[in-house]
Amino acid sequence: MVYMHARRFRPLSDLNLIDNFLFHKMIDDKEAGEEFCRILLRTILNKEIRHIKITPQKELYGLDTDMHGIRMDAYLEDIGGSGALDADILPDIYDIEPNLTYEKDSIPKRMRFYQGVIDAANLRRGQTYKRLPNVVIIFILPYDPFGGDRMVYTIQNAIKEDPSIDYDDGALKIILYTKGKVGNASKELQDMLKYFESSTMANVTNPDIEFVHQMVDRIKAQKEMKLEYMKAWEWDEYNQNIGREEGFEQGRKEGREQGLVAGREEGLLAGREEGLLAGREEGLAIAREEGIHNLILTCFKFKISSQNILNEIMSKYSLSEKEAQSYLDKYSNQS
Repeated sequence: MVYMHARRFRPLSDLNLIDNFLFHKMIDDKEAGEEFCRILLRTILNKEIRHIKITPQKELYGLDTDMHGIRMDAYLEDIGGSGALDADILPDIYDIEPNLTYEKDSIPKRMRFYQGVIDAANLRRGQTYKRLPNVVIIFILPYDPFGGDRMVYTIQNAIKEDPSIDYDDGALKIILYTKGKVGNASKELQDMLKYFESSTMANVTNPDIEFVHQMVDRIKAQKEMKLEYMKAWEWDEYNQNIGREEGFEQGRKEGREQGLVAGREEGLLAGREEGLLAGREEGLAIAREEGIHNLILTCFKFKISSQNILNEIMSKYSLSEKEAQSYLDKYSNQS
């Protein structure tokens, strides 16, 4: 049995700062994106950052074409110079990653990989290791990755046998759990993380968050942002449907291999092949139906004309106008 889990479409007005789309638009904002990032870093690190260069969704590639790269949500470079700041650790590069996806087991190695790729991208051939910039990687999560109920988990390398010995490799990792209770996180950080998870006027408690909330309202009110959000959501939904189909195909392949090993009897093999074929056809049909359904409902939400919806269905799913019209008639009453 193949289970298709349709995501519930959330209007742009319902998004919170922890949602990737809204967070990216905030840091990419020409008018106030830099100030938003300064507020965020000041609240998290309790340090004043004067001038930063922002690269939203910066991509860093692997050392070769077949090696894994990364795409960071917010890549920030301190261009004020480390001498302008009074701090024990003066990072040159910050990577901020809000993440709604539950991936508890992979977070430590994911952060390790991010640091390695950032380091490799920032040390030119012939430069000494002293030229490596300091790096701070910050994850903001709505779930507790380690079960300690802490709002702040700070990770730095140290000498295990004698932690009192200074070991400064310039790398700092911070994981923020929005609902954590243990520890002595500042009131400003507690309030900011609460606002991240629920970005409403009710959670505006200080001038910094008020500034951020005004940005959120302004961005959500932009007409072109609604269409951009719809396109991003539809593209993500399309990729998820492709992933479901690929996952089903992989499962089918593994099932066939296991069947061949488990039993050579002609009847068992024939039955397994028949079942896999039927299951594959059913799964692909469900994925196709789900994709068309989501496309139609999303277009109706944004008042896209019926003819444009028909054209999109015919183009994306290679259907005739009559076939596309039948789907439109089927789901138009649900809009």
